[in-house]
Amino acid sequence: MEKRQKNQRLALILLIILAVLFVLTQTAIGAVLLASPWWVYFVIGGILLSGYLSMKYSREEREFEQEWIEKEGNVYMERLAEERARRTKEGS
Repeated sequence: MEKRQKNQRLALILLIILAVLFVLTQTAIGAVLLASPWWVYFVIGGILLSGYLSMKYSREEREFEQEWIEKEGNVYMERLAEERARRTKEGS
């Protein structure tokens, strides 16, 4: 399953690259972009990469927190069950 997702992601990236290259070669946007300083593209790329990584790691952190909450909830429920069993034993 993971290999399929990687292949799909790679195909999507290649499709995006092809679309961008098509737009650059078939429109006047390419001439405008070539007139800009080269370092601007590194800054834009850095901003996009930073946004992507921020979203990726916040999603991972949310999943980790959810797992931790579920684990702690199970511990709490076990303690409640033990206390309930202890009280029923004492009451008998």
